Amino acid sequence: MMQAESLSIESKRNQENKIKSNIFEVIQHLLKDFGRKWVNYTDIYERNQSVKNYLIDCCIKENGIDNDPHVQQKNIGRIHNVSQDITQTDHYLLFGEQKSNAVTRFLFIQLKINQKVQKIDAIKIYYVRSAY
Repeated sequence: MMQAESLSIESKRNQENKIKSNIFEVIQHLLKDFGRKWVNYTDIYERNQSVKNYLIDCCIKENGIDNDPHVQQKNIGRIHNVSQDITQTDHYLLFGEQKSNAVTRFLFIQLKINQKVQKIDAIKIYYVRSAY
């Protein structure tokens, strides 16, 4: 009897780990796609529309994603790193760079993920200034 219970518990753990692994993969894919689209664009409104499906409604409103600022500027960039916060596991940090008008700027994109719907709940963008 004990062996059957032990197998059942182990089976449950394996199933839970598989679900967590799948969620992790989905979120990693979401973060990479979002980051790539965020740093590569020719028009801010088009960029915003390209990432809209990754965001929950309140995040779209808070960040003016549906507003058209009428800014056309070519940006080419890439995301170097995606990190997860160790204490707030729904928070992620993307580190990347963006080149516009022959100027390269480094940036951090802080994101909060709504785990239930697997979408971005909050965004903060930080541009890094170099002292030298």
